[in-house]
Amino acid sequence: MLKAQVSLYPVDQGGPQDLAGLPAQFLAEHALDYDFRESSSSLDTTITGSEDEVWRALRHLFQENCRHGRDVVMVTTLTQHT
Repeated sequence: MLKAQVSLYPVDQGGPQDLAGLPAQFLAEHALDYDFRESSSSLDTTITGSEDEVWRALRHLFQENCRHGRDVVMVTTLTQHT
């Protein structure tokens, strides 16, 4: 199991409310535990699951925001979770 603590920060004038998180369907299909919190400056997420699925979720999270024209900084901390 892998645990990722992720923070997305908007680069432009928009706030974190403009950023895309992971949809519930994606989380269910990939059997991921997910905790979401929006602060005044970032979208904060904890994702726990199999290594492949967590990496897939991180890629999806970043690419989905880029696909919608959102410039983001993504800071991630990974830990082995037993």
